[in-house]
Amino acid sequence: MEPPDMWVKTLSNRFGDHTPQIIPEHLGRKGTFFYTGRQVLKITESDESARRLGLREAGFMPEVRVKFQRDAGIESEVLNATLMLLILQGRYYNVVRACAGVFNDWLAEFCSFDRKKLIGIAMIPMDDVDWAVQELERIAKIGLKGAIIHLIPPEGCPPYRDRIYDPFWERAEALDLPITLHIITGRVPDPLHFHTLEEQGDSPKTQIALMYEVMGVLANEFIFGRILDRFPRLKLACSEFEIAWIPPFMWRLDQMQDDFGHRLQLPKLDLKASDYMRRRIWHGVIDDPLGRGAIDHIGADRVLWGSDFPHVRSIGLDAHDRLQGLFQGLSEADQSKIVAGNVASLYGLN
Repeated sequence: MEPPDMWVKTLSNRFGDHTPQIIPEHLGRKGTFFYTGRQVLKITESDESARRLGLREAGFMPEVRVKFQRDAGIESEVLNATLMLLILQGRYYNVVRACAGVFNDWLAEFCSFDRKKLIGIAMIPMDDVDWAVQELERIAKIGLKGAIIHLIPPEGCPPYRDRIYDPFWERAEALDLPITLHIITGRVPDPLHFHTLEEQGDSPKTQIALMYEVMGVLANEFIFGRILDRFPRLKLACSEFEIAWIPPFMWRLDQMQDDFGHRLQLPKLDLKASDYMRRRIWHGVIDDPLGRGAIDHIGADRVLWGSDFPHVRSIGLDAHDRLQGLFQGLSEADQSKIVAGNVASLYGLN
């Protein structure tokens, strides 16, 4: 949960009003807002219980974060961005790249407090592949363990199946840095931050589109676009999409491959289409009540539990009790994989 003023403090007047920053008014309304470069977010105070627990401070004070880990019985956390996720959708790509560099430096410093407990994931925009490769190499040197990229390349850029991106996949593979596709980093805006009645009228369909935006990317680019075939050691993770949608999606992949492949002119794959979801892609789950059944289709080896901490919906100090209910019925070995072992394996942690 990055400090919202860190970009304007760091970048100063370099980009003027295009820099993500706190603004005191939006659409004639006074308040505290955050301009991301595309959307404007309403900043609200945490509720009293969250404030009392120190949820906000745990987002940007590593000593508070580590204390939470100890109190909750958490050995270590993989840390993703909050505000930088929305900044990635910004209209001005040079500003987005600069903001990503600021975030990556800040996160590396945050994690330096305790590198065993704080595992940082960088943010890398994909509009400039040469820059993205250089930043991938840089974040590896400063101790970050993976990178979130645009869910869908920015407007005007080729789709990910285009060979122009191959140097990036190749370098990620060589550095053994997992690549994450995270919600809110594609082209669908976050409806939680709609302001006008017109926008809010489209909130339901926008929310649905946001939650399922990853499906087309996985099918079109990484599976049938054969990125995963060309780079057999590339590690790909999906974050905050939950997992109940995956079994019917796997069936549709196989249906396309087996029944419609000749009509759709699909390329020949190295694997059965659904096996990419079982063997090549990791899937994050927070509190999906239907996720337990999906694990039987995906396999416990590729599911990663995360708490969404320190956001308001997150699992807090009662993590162990909540997880017991969420994964009830799974073997102890499979539970251990989902809440710890798979993450350690994916990111090469001891």
